[in-house]
Amino acid sequence: MQNINLKNKKKSSLFANFVNNVIHKPSPEVQKNFMDVSLKIAGTIKKICEDEKLIINIPYRGKNFWNKGKNYESCFVDGGVFSSVESSSAPFAIRSKSYIVKPTNPLTDREKFEETIAYMGDLYDSKNNIYDLSEDPYEDNQLLNKKKDAARIIFEIACLVKHVFDKQKFDYCFLHGPLQTPVMPFSGPEFPQFKKQVVKNILPFLNFDKKEEKVNERHFINIYFQSIQFLLNSKFPIFGIVERTNSSVYLKNLLFRSFKKGKVAENDYNKMLSTMVRYKINDGNLFSLILSDCQALRPLEVDKQIPTRGLGGFSEWETQITSFPKIHVGYLKTNSHQAPIRIESLKKSKDLIKDYEYILASSKLLPNYGFPAGLDVVDKAAKIPAWLGRAAKSYYSKYYLDLAIESKNSKNISSALKMLQGGRVWRNRPKAGKVKKWEK
Repeated sequence: MQNINLKNKKKSSLFANFVNNVIHKPSPEVQKNFMDVSLKIAGTIKKICEDEKLIINIPYRGKNFWNKGKNYESCFVDGGVFSSVESSSAPFAIRSKSYIVKPTNPLTDREKFEETIAYMGDLYDSKNNIYDLSEDPYEDNQLLNKKKDAARIIFEIACLVKHVFDKQKFDYCFLHGPLQTPVMPFSGPEFPQFKKQVVKNILPFLNFDKKEEKVNERHFINIYFQSIQFLLNSKFPIFGIVERTNSSVYLKNLLFRSFKKGKVAENDYNKMLSTMVRYKINDGNLFSLILSDCQALRPLEVDKQIPTRGLGGFSEWETQITSFPKIHVGYLKTNSHQAPIRIESLKKSKDLIKDYEYILASSKLLPNYGFPAGLDVVDKAAKIPAWLGRAAKSYYSKYYLDLAIESKNSKNISSALKMLQGGRVWRNRPKAGKVKKWEK
């Protein structure tokens, strides 16, 4: 790429600068340095994995696997969320669904969908809410987003809890997403508790009929902790499957373990951690360089809950946070052109090769697909339809307009109309070209 022809863009300095400075000179030294650093770290990590015998080959037998695999009954769990924030309302809908399949069952019973729990309401409405509202329900957006995340996490884990509570006899159960999420972001004093009736409905094993209730007993961290503890009673294996990961939890724990064993010097350990942070190297992009198709990393037991110091010392939730059970985290590369998937479990696998072989076989059911097909099915089933979200938004906006018209206040009516109209749109902008001369 020597001289770029810009005849048609002579007047566009922005276009010319972009082509010449970004496309023509794409920082080759920076990119090469990133590649060199990634390969160097990958070489070190691969040597540690080989020394620890962490890299294993998972057999893939294609359709022959399903001669036996068709006898397994599996459950796939996912949640769907819709949310919108208006000036006067925050419509919110959430549900969790299960897709249960056993190929050997008759056609009518071979697969079924269960909607375990669902909620539709307004996060600004004290009567139709899943949280105990504070004095001022109109919190900043950051807290509102945390409330949505906490609700989604609890509803998904409650779906797993229900299957364990009902003593289901699955061979496998899979959650679309991590099996345990760091709870420190939800530990602030401003975060509200769930309503008692909501907790009783979605988590039947918790007894809230007693007269005395402890402080923060219905707080997200507390009921999430108790739910995960309850899942340890499961008679069937439960796995959390993460498709795209930006985490470096496996790498950091692997390096720390090697450092403690004396296999990595302290200086090298600190230098490698700082390099990973600087270049944003995570498990996904590094293990893509290390693992081949149908290869996996044996799970490491990791602590995903790390309390942090605040201005006033440790969080009041320090004891609860440090009591969360550790998670077994492994990786599996399901094809040659996608990053490995992360696999989480609460308990150590009784037969790791057998479990990973099932995950691998179900991930190769569709061509050029690297994720268990059942999770793709339940993901589509649990998703809140876009038309429902648009209808909810339109309903709340129309209701606000009706209230404004009833008030007979011109400013209120103008504000409501602007809400219905939305922001600036391209069709409302002036057309390009010369302005026509005014004619008498």
